Amino acid sequence: MKTKTLVLTALVAVAINSPAFAHPNHALPTGSGFQAGFAHPWFGLDHLLAMIAIGLLSVRIGGAAIWVLPFSFLGFLAVGGAFGMAGLDLQVVEMGIAMSVVILGASLAAGKRYPMIASAIAIGGMGLLHGHAHGTEMPVMATPALYALGFVAATALLHVLGITAGKWLTQTERRIVMLRFSGAAISFTGAGLLIGAF
Repeated sequence: MKTKTLVLTALVAVAINSPAFAHPNHALPTGSGFQAGFAHPWFGLDHLLAMIAIGLLSVRIGGAAIWVLPFSFLGFLAVGGAFGMAGLDLQVVEMGIAMSVVILGASLAAGKRYPMIASAIAIGGMGLLHGHAHGTEMPVMATPALYALGFVAATALLHVLGITAGKWLTQTERRIVMLRFSGAAISFTGAGLLIGAF
């Protein structure tokens, strides 16, 4: 019962988001620390979908990937966040983030088990881009360490939601089909975000 509740919570979180809120600092009140950082990923459709998809994909690959993939993303998320806060310019960040949603969704839709190391490297690169966006969009008055801690904590929670949903969705062949359709929907949404990034 708890698993179904978590899956429904994740789906509701996705449903209430829209591309218009991809960057919450333009639409929501800005905070000054942990709360602002924690809120950031929940109100950006691109970030939200990618982080849940990583949890889903880690379960689909299986084994050590369940913790290697999320930790790869989190580690590079922190590095990218530091780059963004420092004002280091990375080219085509928005397109790269949208493309990460397309790739993650398509990977789920394909239903394949990808090599863990290659997946971890690719997901680390995605984390760098997502982290840079978070760091760049940090409110001017935010306390950097608390803000970063907030968005890393929220990201980790979204990964856990994705992993929990993934475990439920991989229990039967019928649910695996649902997982693949979810991946296709994520990829399709990412394509829309990619078009909007041009």
